[in-house]
Amino acid sequence: MNARREPHHFQAVRWAGLTFLLGGLGMVVLWLVFTYVHGPTSFNQDKLVLGRSMLFWGRMLGSLPNLLLAVGLMTLHAHFVKGGSRLVWVGYTLTLIGLIVPAAIDLLVWKALGPPFFVPVVGIGLILLAAGNRQLARVQWQSVGLLTLIGVCQLIAFAVVLVPLEVSDQFGGYRIYGLFAYFVTGIGYMILGVCYWQAALATESV
Repeated sequence: MNARREPHHFQAVRWAGLTFLLGGLGMVVLWLVFTYVHGPTSFNQDKLVLGRSMLFWGRMLGSLPNLLLAVGLMTLHAHFVKGGSRLVWVGYTLTLIGLIVPAAIDLLVWKALGPPFFVPVVGIGLILLAAGNRQLARVQWQSVGLLTLIGVCQLIAFAVVLVPLEVSDQFGGYRIYGLFAYFVTGIGYMILGVCYWQAALATESV
């Protein structure tokens, strides 16, 4: 995460770090709330938190963190994409599509947490983005490693979804899906945000 010394660049890196941090934190917290109100299996227990049901918290979980993360990626467009290969462009585009489209659908159409059709899109996009940036000096190994880890978590989560509910409920598949899709992924984004924030501060102080 080598931020250049131009003021506009380290400011972009700093704000992107903040959005990654907030998006990841929101993903973790909202998943914990959603799991409480919905329950640990595919059966909805329909509890309430702050007077809001599973539909509201699912809607928030499926939209707000994704939109914050998309803002962070768009802020770092030049950082990730400039001078990159076609692989980078494909990965970057897939990741943005996988974040923005389901967020809009959950927020405006489903008005709840919709099906995880775009989870593998984000997973593949992040892995391609990381793979394409391995040779770029401005994207350090921490960033590449975290993007790859998050992408793999998304693919594992989608693999769990493919298991029939009557089978996955027997081994806690619903919760395992959430752990990979939101909890571990959210922590990964938080660490990524901290890394970018620290990189911006270090560059600003030089």
